[in-house]
Amino acid sequence: MSGLNDFKFAALSPEDLETIKALEKKLGPDIRLVAVESKDVLYAMEAKMAPNEWQRVDEVYPEIKGIKAYFTDQDAAREAKGWLKGFLINNNLIPKPKKRPIRIRQVVNTEK
Repeated sequence: MSGLNDFKFAALSPEDLETIKALEKKLGPDIRLVAVESKDVLYAMEAKMAPNEWQRVDEVYPEIKGIKAYFTDQDAAREAKGWLKGFLINNNLIPKPKKRPIRIRQVVNTEK
């Protein structure tokens, strides 16, 4: 799973495309920008690293292939959280990933 499979690519004007191409050229050959339509709300799945320190689960558990950190639907985020908690208890990875508290945080788009 890529992190973009729940997103819709944005329809851009030719002027916007030229702006993006110019910015990519300025940033260098290793950078590509992707334009997606913004949603009113996203849900982020995060793992607790320390008191008041939360990090995206795809960064905390890179050994779990296909894990996603962002969801457009709250039910899908809750289902993924349940799957991840079950996986962390019953996996056979070596070394076994540390089970951490997981939360779903609502991320609101303030640009609209």
